[in-house]
Formats: sequence, structure tokens, C-alpha cells
Amino acid sequence: MAEETNINKLIRSMFVVWGGLFFSQFIFAVFGYTTKPQLLYVDLKKPILGDQPMAIIVMGVIAVSMLVTSFVVRNSLIDAAIKSRDTQKLQSAYIVGMAMAESVSLIGLVAAILFEYQYFAVFILLAIIGIVLHRPKMTNVLATTFEDKI
Repeated sequence: MAEETNINKLIRSMFVVWGGLFFSQFIFAVFGYTTKPQLLYVDLKKPILGDQPMAIIVMGVIAVSMLVTSFVVRNSLIDAAIKSRDTQKLQSAYIVGMAMAESVSLIGLVAAILFEYQYFAVFILLAIIGIVLHRPKMTNVLATTFEDKI
């Protein structure tokens, strides 16, 4: 019974962190649009990559690589946590993955503030998708806490 309570506490705390990082994406969007209100109105006459296309391309490549890397790092850390049966490592694996996915929206905020990039919300949308895909899974918690009985 006590182990069941610990599992519930662990998954609950992981979902609280996940929900907080998910909600922060909307805060970033509000921050971006209140900092640069002119970005609320999309001007279709402007180029898609803005006035600094090379900077936006570099930021896009960094953002996509961070998103892909977040899954690779998270999965390797989850495997290590399951092998060592350490729930703290499992929690850290999810937090690291989610934080790396969240960095995509921060890159978009930099693009909005420094380069007045009107499509910075695409970065935030990518981060939201990444964080949704990083949702904690009960199967990993159970694999970490219980020994294989087979």
C-alpha cells in the first residue's frame, strides 16, 4: 500500500511539472505579443523569414535540433532510470526532456524580441507539441518501481 502511495505521488508530481511547463507556453505567447504588440497583426507583404532570414534559419535549425535531441536524451535517461530502478532519475529524465522542448519557445521569443519575427508563434507551437509528447507515462513509472516478475 505504501509503495502504491509513492507511485501516485511520483506520477502526480511529474504531471504537475508537465502541466506547469505546458501552461508556460501560453505565458510566453502572451509575453511575446505584449512586448511587441505590432506582431499581433501579420503583414503578408513582409517576407516569411523576416528582415533577418539567416538568423531565423539558424534559430529554426537550433530549435528543431533541440526538439529532436530532447527525445533522444529523455529516452536514454529513462532507460538508465529503469535499469537502476531509480525514480528520481526517471523524474529528472522527464524534466530534462520537457525543459529542452521548452527551449524551442524561448528561441521563438528571442526571434520576436530581437528580430521582430512575426511568425514566432510557430516556435511556441512546436514547443507545445514537444511538451505534449513528453507527457509522463505510467508504464515507465511502473517499470522503474516494480521488478519484472516474468
